[in-house]
Amino acid sequence: MTIKVGIVGAGRIAQDFHIPILQKLEEFDLCCVYDSIPARRNIVKEQYGLKVFSDYKEFLNADIGLVVISSPSNTHKELAIKAINARKNVVVEKPLALNLQDTDEIIELANKKKVMLSVSHTRRWDADFLTIKKLLRQKAIGKLVSIESRVLGYGSLVGYAVAEFDTSWRYKSFYGGGVLYDMGSHLIDQILCLIDKSVVGVWCNARNVLWSSEVDDYFKCLMRFEDGLVVQIETSQISRYMLPRWYIIGSKGAILCDNWDGPVKVKAESTEIRDREFIPEMEEGNWSEFYKNIYKVLTEKAELIVKPQQVRRTVAVIDAARKSHLTSKEVKVLI
Repeated sequence: MTIKVGIVGAGRIAQDFHIPILQKLEEFDLCCVYDSIPARRNIVKEQYGLKVFSDYKEFLNADIGLVVISSPSNTHKELAIKAINARKNVVVEKPLALNLQDTDEIIELANKKKVMLSVSHTRRWDADFLTIKKLLRQKAIGKLVSIESRVLGYGSLVGYAVAEFDTSWRYKSFYGGGVLYDMGSHLIDQILCLIDKSVVGVWCNARNVLWSSEVDDYFKCLMRFEDGLVVQIETSQISRYMLPRWYIIGSKGAILCDNWDGPVKVKAESTEIRDREFIPEMEEGNWSEFYKNIYKVLTEKAELIVKPQQVRRTVAVIDAARKSHLTSKEVKVLI
């Protein structure tokens, strides 16, 4: 059994991720695309040979079992609600919505209509994350004390988006631009998957320094957990020097990982010598696993990995971070 899929928005993320993965997986039949821009529809027809729609209602009436929404962030809520009302199963690019109220509205409707809803948090299948997740489950460094997770770089994202739309939309507030919504969504989601505790406080500083006058091209966020654990998340597009992708301190050791590809280094207590350093084998990362899980959910009633309530927690942290930035104070929460 194959599942017919329709994609909403033929921009960069669709071209770089959703389309190639879905066309590769035999479990899915990617059959059509909706895009409001004529030039994008022409590219889809010529490059991928897919049927295209210029009317969203007609698209939703097509014979598709899964709708993948890969349009700009500010459109997610409206498009998702229309797809859910059409009783389509839905995958939405992160963030699900730009605030917690809209997120709750989408989730509530999906529950009411009894359709599957998930979000493309594919970085749960990054090799570095999977390796660190395994080490923490093994308690390789004892009780966690602090985690630093960062993605730093230098350069503008203007030009990454497709020319037929708006090459600078990620730097505009109207579209929900900024690195907190973008990479921040992934990093917060990863942390909430690693830590089975409640967040009790969020502090954030989000700055528009170089590439935008409207949204953040740098942010630093501190998350306090109920057991005292402190997590620092940082994303930057203005960093000339790099810092480690991960630095984790535990009561009996530490973990260091410089970049996405590893290696992940562990220095921990040993009975023979005071400290022992080892480099574990990296877990295999594969973003296709996200869609393989979606297929099993829809055909075998498997457990959904990226659950709506998990996504809700991520958006709740982002809401608290935005409030903290505006007030310059820690926001007390229970997430």
